[in-house]
Amino acid sequence: MTGTERRYEVVVIGNGSAGDNIARTLGRQGRKVALVEMAHLGGECLNDGCVPSKALIEVAREARWRPVSWTEALARVQAVQLLVRGNDPGGGLDRDGVDLYWGEARFAAPGRVVVGETVLLAPDVVVATGTAPGLPPVPGLAEAKPLTNRTVFRLPQLPRRLGVVGGGPIGLELGQALHRLGAEVTLFEALDRVAATEEPEVSLELQRLFEAEGIRVVTSARLERVERRADGTVAVSTPDGRFEVDDLLVAAGRVPVIPPGLADLGLERDRRGFVVIEPCGRTSVPGTWAAGDVTGKFQFTHYAAYQAHHIAKHIAEGVCEPIPDAVVPWAIFTDPEVGHAGMTEGQARERGLEVRTGMLAARELDWFRTTGQVEGFAKVVADAETGVLLGAHFLCARASTLAGEACLAIQHGLTARQVASTIHPYPTAGELFRWACARAVSGRG
Repeated sequence: MTGTERRYEVVVIGNGSAGDNIARTLGRQGRKVALVEMAHLGGECLNDGCVPSKALIEVAREARWRPVSWTEALARVQAVQLLVRGNDPGGGLDRDGVDLYWGEARFAAPGRVVVGETVLLAPDVVVATGTAPGLPPVPGLAEAKPLTNRTVFRLPQLPRRLGVVGGGPIGLELGQALHRLGAEVTLFEALDRVAATEEPEVSLELQRLFEAEGIRVVTSARLERVERRADGTVAVSTPDGRFEVDDLLVAAGRVPVIPPGLADLGLERDRRGFVVIEPCGRTSVPGTWAAGDVTGKFQFTHYAAYQAHHIAKHIAEGVCEPIPDAVVPWAIFTDPEVGHAGMTEGQARERGLEVRTGMLAARELDWFRTTGQVEGFAKVVADAETGVLLGAHFLCARASTLAGEACLAIQHGLTARQVASTIHPYPTAGELFRWACARAVSGRG
């Protein structure tokens, strides 16, 4: 293969959370690092995911009290993205000793990556290419060209009637935000409850709050056909009836983005198509590692960064040690928020554990009363014999922050009694975790 050859110690493909962390970490150590990015710096999170969606959610929160146009909402989202991105088009990678290449990376052989007319050679290559929106295999859905999280922020105007396919984090967050900005939203979830990874109490209460707000939620929704009509509207057919909307947003799963040529080198993938990695992060292709969402594990920015920290260490030290297990918290940034750390009650019981739970309504504590954010509750799950915390689940204001404290407690083996005996500032949302643990200790449930 002809082309300019350039030799590096490490080539990283993808500038999301995982790729950026690995490239900068190794570059700062003085290693010769190349980073290849096809579209834009910052990955899914900055450009199409967490940052714009959270900015939109904040704007939509204001829309409950004053009119906010779609034009204003988009302008404020873009302003936040610019603030997070900074004004350096190269992201400051050169200051960290990283050479940036724009274009699609293609594998010609292990350790041989082609970008345009340039061939990058390195003993270690990291694939951190992330995921793309997936489309369920519903007849007519692909032809209807539905919106996704990558296109919704470029809409010239907000649809009056919007269907949202998927009751997971993306569908819930965008569905509620767009409803508050003026769209009539119908949310379709194939399972029997939204937010299916959460405690049933959390899912059912969140659905109740959505419906009280005016969002139509259709669970156990089996989409039979989707049709984009000549006038631009969309018809969604289900066994329970036909729904008509002005546009459709699909938020029902993600698919891995695999660089061309890599599959031909014997890359092992799981049944969903995600890259299989050894416990240390290596793939089945010699000299090739994978990190972040493309591995199909916890698809969160914070977990990708955790993975990246250890893989960078392994590359630097030339070792293949297992990435330590860790409790991974997550949040759904609806209003109220959902926070999750550790096991649900059902998961604990499936492992044969006897458990004790503690629940406390947000409206019982003064911080929630004084701020007027009284919806929701906390639920903690503890081992019945030892009292060790196994899980903590929140549906309330600031639940995303509470999940971090709960993760710390679970990660380090604290008991419900230890958390309950820890003084928290008054009045704060954090007291909800403390007093829910006290309920578990007292046996009041």
